[in-house]
Amino acid sequence: MLPLSIVILTKNEAQNIARCLQPLIGLTDDILIVDNGSTDNTIEIAQSMQANILQTTWKGYSRTKNEGNAQAKYDWILSLDADEVIHEDLKNEIIQLFSTELKETESFAIQRKMMYCGQQLNYGAVANEFRLRIFNRKNGLWNEETVHENLFFKEKTQIKKLTGFVYHFSYNTTQEHVQRLEKYAQLFASKSTKKATFIKIFLSPIFGFLRNYFFKLGFLDGKLGFQFAKNELWYTFRKYQLLNLK
Repeated sequence: MLPLSIVILTKNEAQNIARCLQPLIGLTDDILIVDNGSTDNTIEIAQSMQANILQTTWKGYSRTKNEGNAQAKYDWILSLDADEVIHEDLKNEIIQLFSTELKETESFAIQRKMMYCGQQLNYGAVANEFRLRIFNRKNGLWNEETVHENLFFKEKTQIKKLTGFVYHFSYNTTQEHVQRLEKYAQLFASKSTKKATFIKIFLSPIFGFLRNYFFKLGFLDGKLGFQFAKNELWYTFRKYQLLNLK
């Protein structure tokens, strides 16, 4: 077993959690589910797969993740989302990684490959998407961003990219995507104070769509590539619209 804690936030993730946990079995003796009031059988499924459970109240993504990290058994943390699944190559790479002593000032980014409405997206905004996911909690903490939180470090840290990846089973339908983006837009607007300019409201969404769909070749993902880029355009417009409606 590796000296690594795997921390996963959940709320009503019964449809995802078994798929997420299955490839993690045997990797560590500390898989920690940080649950925020699930009313389905998320906890029962996780417990049946030898995961530890921390039941807590929602404090925002960053603070809730930091709470989970603080309760973990080991200083080294692998942070996963419940809708993510590590590939076998990544699992083997992590095992190899911990075969030598790691420095606290090292951290590791993992590539995510998005599964969108049953199709893998290979281009556009999600192409070559890396997220910092393995770090030492003595040095790394999640910041206070309301949406799309990131890690910051107390000491200068060397970030290395792993070659393995996780599948991100993001949205089952395009409607689910829009609903999530509306939530993110509302969170963004609630925490921002400056009004958005004309450029931000109207030109930024267009530029974003052109970049994702054409320059980053999102059109090669077909109909769903277009839908994804269009929804992201709407999100950029919506968050600045809500900001100015405050």
